Amino acid sequence: MNLKLKHKLVLFVIIGAVVVSFVGLLYVQRMQTLYERLVYEEASDKLYLYSERMEEKLNEIDKFTLTVVSDPDIQESLKQIKYAKGTLENLTAVSSLKQKLLAYPFHDYSIKSIVIVDAKGNEYLAGSLADAPVPAHDQEMLALAADKEGASLWVGGKEPMTFLSLRQIRAVQNMDLQPLGTLIIRVEAGQVVKRSEKNNRSPRYDTSLIIQDGDKPVYSDTGESLAVELPDELSSNAESERRFSMVHMKNHKYLAAYFKLDYTGWTFIHLVPYESLFETAQLMRRILLVLYGCIFALLIWSGFIFSQNITRSLEELARRMSKVEKGDFVSPRPETAQTMDEIGLLNLNFTKMTNRLERLIKDNYIKQIHLKESQYEALKAKLNPHFLYNTLDSINWLARRNGQTSISQMVKALGDMLRNTIGRKEIVTLQDEIDHLNNYFFIQKFRFEERLRYRIDIAPELYGLRLPSMILQPIVENCLKYGVDEETGQCDIAISGERFGDRLDLWITDSGPGMDTSYLTSDREATGGGFGLRSIHERIHLLYGEHYGISLHPAMEHGTTVRVSLPVMTESESEVAG
Repeated sequence: MNLKLKHKLVLFVIIGAVVVSFVGLLYVQRMQTLYERLVYEEASDKLYLYSERMEEKLNEIDKFTLTVVSDPDIQESLKQIKYAKGTLENLTAVSSLKQKLLAYPFHDYSIKSIVIVDAKGNEYLAGSLADAPVPAHDQEMLALAADKEGASLWVGGKEPMTFLSLRQIRAVQNMDLQPLGTLIIRVEAGQVVKRSEKNNRSPRYDTSLIIQDGDKPVYSDTGESLAVELPDELSSNAESERRFSMVHMKNHKYLAAYFKLDYTGWTFIHLVPYESLFETAQLMRRILLVLYGCIFALLIWSGFIFSQNITRSLEELARRMSKVEKGDFVSPRPETAQTMDEIGLLNLNFTKMTNRLERLIKDNYIKQIHLKESQYEALKAKLNPHFLYNTLDSINWLARRNGQTSISQMVKALGDMLRNTIGRKEIVTLQDEIDHLNNYFFIQKFRFEERLRYRIDIAPELYGLRLPSMILQPIVENCLKYGVDEETGQCDIAISGERFGDRLDLWITDSGPGMDTSYLTSDREATGGGFGLRSIHERIHLLYGEHYGISLHPAMEHGTTVRVSLPVMTESESEVAG
């Protein structure tokens, strides 16, 4: 990352603070989950005990119903009603049954009424009939009781807050178990619930109880007939199952603890308002969030201060380095470390280094510059090229005046070479290099006469390409010096060139005895005049890299071929390289 060290430190502190806060929030969330689990289990255990007490109460009522259906007088009256052929016998049985019901003792205040339905569908009632429906039974009740074959069955009443105990009355005296009628006990649900929770400890929060038979509401102490959708995992045929989940009712969130009573098959749903249940936990969570926010802000602030204290000295050191890079050694520098840590010692050592560097520059560098300037001025005074060029020009005109054409041409060629050498740029065209070679060959022809033969075979479209100056002439000079045939004294030189994509290859071939092709990689010193092949090779390496340079190859018959490899450069590219 291209960030300053100060920003990296602050970013590191922020990441650390975020990680710590995230772990803290996970811890808080985990603690709240554990707290919810404990509350769930407490509510479930309470409901379990609660339902067991209700089961005991309902079991007591079932024992009462069993006493009623097995009463000999009631059995006899129902038999006469069912099998009586005369009206008098029937009326006597009905009167006896009613008197028996009215005289029957009620030991439980939760029982509101007793209804007996005979085999002919007639009802016989006893108890509180104020809110009893008329008729007090229907065919569905009789069918449900008949399916149980004399066993007890609990269902919800048609009127609210009522439980119904259904039991078919069967003949037991002769053990023929013929159905004689149906017993229906109406029980006030509120009385059963209150008596069941009488001995239970009061909860710390408001609760509601809903009893359902499947999805059908049987009882609700909320005053409304509410139905709660049971969870899928609460199977209808499992016994004593205990579950809990979160439900939403009337825009409120409740913890619902479920318990299925195996005695009746009813599902008890204990509702606890989520707000009151977790009010303390929510408050603690908000406090912890605020606390973590303050800690996060404190960490960010302390990290920023800490990063400033560390990077202040480094930034100062970077500014001083930048000034030294620009040659400023005079700016004020601390002579003692502001802090004794590693950064303070680094500043102090940098101060000592700049002081020593300043002294070295004054003692050595400036003196060397003055010495070089003196040598350069002495060299210019020793050999003034303009003076030489003017002298050669005067000789040329004197030779022409005296009719010495050959001398004039030779002096003119030498003057052109000197002028090109003096004013030549570092990068020239191939045309300029060939013109310089022609002047050199013209002068050498006066020396070798017919023994020197040369040809230049380079396509004209390559003349505009750029290359370093004084590349070809030193190689040709080397050919004239070492490439003369020892027997005939003849020297044949061929110069050619060709472009290969982005590379320009120039070949200079002589007819001499040949030379060692490993000369460029050997440790032998270059001899003779000119730059030497090795100097040209190293010059090309410095300019264009190791992919370009000079290589030596034996010629086809005898002699040596020097290949010069250069990058193809146009005028604009040479200006950029220059």
